[in-house]
Order: sequence, then C-alpha cells, then structure tokens
Amino acid sequence: MVDVGEAAALSSSEDAAARVPHDACSVSLVVPCYSLQRAADIHALLDSVERQTSPVDELLIVVQKSESLLALVGERLSHLRVAGARALYVDAEPRVALARNVGVRHARGDIVAFADDDAVLAETWCEETHAFYSGHPDAIGVAGAILPLWDTPSMEWFPRELYWMVSCTYWRSPLPMVVRNGYGANMSFRRAAFDGGRLFNERLGISGWGTGGWRGVGGEEPEFSRRAANETGNSIYYVPDIVVWHRVRKYRLAARSLMRRAYWEGRFKAAFRRDSVPEERILDTEWELLGVLAREGVARVRSLGSRPGVALRQGATTLLALLCVGAGYVEGTARRSRVSHGC
Repeated sequence: MVDVGEAAALSSSEDAAARVPHDACSVSLVVPCYSLQRAADIHALLDSVERQTSPVDELLIVVQKSESLLALVGERLSHLRVAGARALYVDAEPRVALARNVGVRHARGDIVAFADDDAVLAETWCEETHAFYSGHPDAIGVAGAILPLWDTPSMEWFPRELYWMVSCTYWRSPLPMVVRNGYGANMSFRRAAFDGGRLFNERLGISGWGTGGWRGVGGEEPEFSRRAANETGNSIYYVPDIVVWHRVRKYRLAARSLMRRAYWEGRFKAAFRRDSVPEERILDTEWELLGVLAREGVARVRSLGSRPGVALRQGATTLLALLCVGAGYVEGTARRSRVSHGC
C-alpha cells in the first residue's frame, strides 16, 4: 500500500483546516506536483490562488516522492493567505491519477477541483466555480477553459483544434455546453461523483512530463468522467468563464513529443470504445473534432496565399497527429485493449 504521510497544516492549524465551510458549494482545490524543476510554476499558481476574488475554501498540494519539493511547498504555504492550505506527501513514483485520488480522500469541500502545478488561475476562477454549481444542480462536473501560456510567442502558430495535445481546451463556445469530460489542468466534480468509492483509475494516467515527452497512456479523466456521469445520471459542462492558463513548454511542440502524445491518445480511445456499449456513442466527441479539423483544413488551404509558412506547418502537424492517433487506435484495436487493463 502507498504510504501517505500528511504534512503539517502549513498556513494554518489542523483545526483551521477542519473548519472548511460545509454550506453549498464549498470548493477544495487539489494540485499534484512532483518536480523541483517546476518551482517557479508552483509559486505562480499559488500566487493566483491567493488573488482569487472569492477565496478557495481548501487547498491541498499533493507532493509526490520529493522531500525537497515538500519543504519548498511547506515554506511557501506558511506565508500563503489561504485558509485550509496544507501539503500531503506521497512516497511513491509520480502518477497524476494516484495524486488526485489522495487529494480526493482528504478533501472536505462540496466541490473537488483539480489544477496542474503549471497552471495559473484567473482571478475569478473560484467565484465562477461557486456560481456555476450553485445555478446548475444537474452538473456533476465542470470542464473549465484551459488557455495556453506559451513559453515563447513563436509557439503561437500551433493549431487551436489540436490544443488537446498540449492539455488545453479547443472548444470555442462562448456559452456553457454539455461535454463528455474535462482536462486535469482545470476540472472539478461534486462530492457525489466520488460516492461509493469512485476514484480515478490508477492504471491510467501519465507519470509526468519530461523533455522526452508524454509518458503513459493517459485517459484517466474521460474514463472517470464517463463513470461519474453514467452512474449519477447528471452532466458534465464546459464552462468558458472558469479559466486557467496552462504552461506549454517548447519541447511539447517537438515532433517526437507530439507523435507520442497522439499515438497514446489513439491507444486509449480504442480501449475506451471497447469498454463502452454502442448506445453510449462514446467517441462522438472525436467524430465532432474530425469535422472541426476538416473545416479548419479547408480554411488553411484558402490562407496559403496570405501566410503560406504557417498554413503549411499547421497542415503538416495536423496530418501527423491524425496518422499517429490512427496508428495507436489500430494497434489498440488489434490488441483488444481495455481500459480496465490499463490499455
């Protein structure tokens, strides 16, 4: 069993953490982290939590493996003006699904929200989260907008319809809409989503980014979202007013990194389809995205005369992504991959 040691409540006492409000829609924010290389990102995230127009009710930083990182987080939380802020330590190899589950088990809020350690919250993030859940009792979960925080302006050529490859949202709707799932840099669920022991599938989920790119099959977010929505009978909404910016490092746009990301996406989707029933139409999201890709491809051809370099680069990247997703899907189908077996 994983040994989970709870660090001292670093910005307040344990008694203060226990007084998280239990009125409607109190929000617990869970943030997994694992690397000292992201120290600057973690500081930026915590600064954004501190600037919220409506305070976060509880903040749980789940530190994996690194005691040095735990010490850094502890020092930062000791000065953070957020009630109920504390660190949890997991003595295990970094896995995002595991870290999120640790956070869920310790969270006390009515809403359990998740952000990545390299994300920055808009100042109204918590206020908008409170408001949406209060006004939408049928919402079991929320997928917030995730906008790229590029390392350099030179990365802005990357196609919007492929933002999912860098853990950002590609939806353009200005209004809330029902979706299948969200992305871990900005998603949340009502406490009822975790009733009966429902948790993220730890056979899935990446084991952290590095300069080598994507590691692991991913997919724990759509898999959990599917179970939560099906078993509660409620919906997951995309809410464009609940915003974070997500750091996108330059190496994530390297061809090798994108190919690996796309391949494993295909592998997961093959397993995801196998674990569903035809009535679910589980891959409707992907079919809709293919339509978006087709429309953007036509628009790109029309723009060849005005900006040929960008259009050709975007087109080549889109084609590469489709080929790698297709290869992963075919291999996953041939292997009879299943989500329950980790794909």
